[in-house]
Amino acid sequence: MDETGSSPVAPFEGMPLSGAARCRHFGVCGGCATQDVPYPEQVARKEEYLRGLLGPLCGDVLKPVVPSPSPWYYRNKMEFAFGFEHGELAIGLRRRGRFYGVVNIEECFIMSESVAPVLSAIRAWAVEKGFPPYHLRRHEGLLRYVVMREGKRTGQMVVILVTAVPPDEPVFTAALDDLGARLLSCGVTTLLWSVTDRKADLAVGELKKTVVGNPWFEEELAGVRFRLSPYAFFQPNVSGMDLLIAQAGKYLGSGWKMLVDLYCGVGGLTLPLLPQVERAIGVESEPAAVEDAGLNARILGRDNVHFLAEDSLAFLRRFSNYSFLGDRWAVLLDPPRAGMHPKMAFQLERVAPPLIIYVSCNPKMLAVDLQSLSRTYRVEEAIPYDFFPHTPHVEVLVKLTRK
Repeated sequence: MDETGSSPVAPFEGMPLSGAARCRHFGVCGGCATQDVPYPEQVARKEEYLRGLLGPLCGDVLKPVVPSPSPWYYRNKMEFAFGFEHGELAIGLRRRGRFYGVVNIEECFIMSESVAPVLSAIRAWAVEKGFPPYHLRRHEGLLRYVVMREGKRTGQMVVILVTAVPPDEPVFTAALDDLGARLLSCGVTTLLWSVTDRKADLAVGELKKTVVGNPWFEEELAGVRFRLSPYAFFQPNVSGMDLLIAQAGKYLGSGWKMLVDLYCGVGGLTLPLLPQVERAIGVESEPAAVEDAGLNARILGRDNVHFLAEDSLAFLRRFSNYSFLGDRWAVLLDPPRAGMHPKMAFQLERVAPPLIIYVSCNPKMLAVDLQSLSRTYRVEEAIPYDFFPHTPHVEVLVKLTRK
């Protein structure tokens, strides 16, 4: 809310969109919302929005938005759906404002130059083999999603083909070997086959076969090389995240006995910041992410960190400010888009770490959480980062200190 009690205008709401978009699919594809707005203007509009939303809570310590190092080809993951366009098989993104429609993607300037040849090869293969797309309303058909993951620093390219259960598995697996050979010429290093019998429209399934390469991929973030399982969540814009982690490191400083990373995921923040603390604990409710985090700690030879598969609120409820820690411990918070659990602020006040570093992917929920924490903590600084050019989304890093 702004000072008048009304909600601030969301980025680009009511804004006339003029100018030429780079992508031929813009306007019908739901992947980008503001590609026809010059990038500096996008950043300025996001800054104006955040001033209205977070200004009453942060005041002058809310800094200008840090632009993405590149507004193009910044994403390392995309999910492309199978469907029909003009009666023919299509692979692409959902049509803007339509759940069932699919735009047949022939270029994507937010992911990679490899999108066009990879999707083209899969499209030609599917048509040649006669494999139909999955129909969301009739729940019939076979091909559901193509998930692409690109290691921007490693050059690795992973394709996960998500399907329904095939009627003739031996025939389909033989066809997959042919697809793998075709994709190698497109720069793909790993092809995985994943199966789901769920009716929900999700781009995930049970990994059935590693057709080409390894059942994992690697990416580098803030000088740390991560090995990740196929569906592991990882920051989509690693160049932008490098800047955020460097600033988080400045906020953290040194001399801490313990760093507690709540909602730690695969350790994307914990492991790069580990050299600045004596020990760290990462807490994450998703067991697969905890496995990835622990594996990477072992690969890096870091024995001063422990990752727990546990709900963050449940962990904090049983965590006490033990006398051996005193004031020499800090908390990292990187919650999902829904923000912290409503009872998390009370638990943080109870254990009272002297420093909280909050990474938010949803400024609206950040405002709610900062209001809850304001009884005990003051905002020392807040810096927004534009990790998602051509969309309304923005990330915010906040340093909070105990009053």
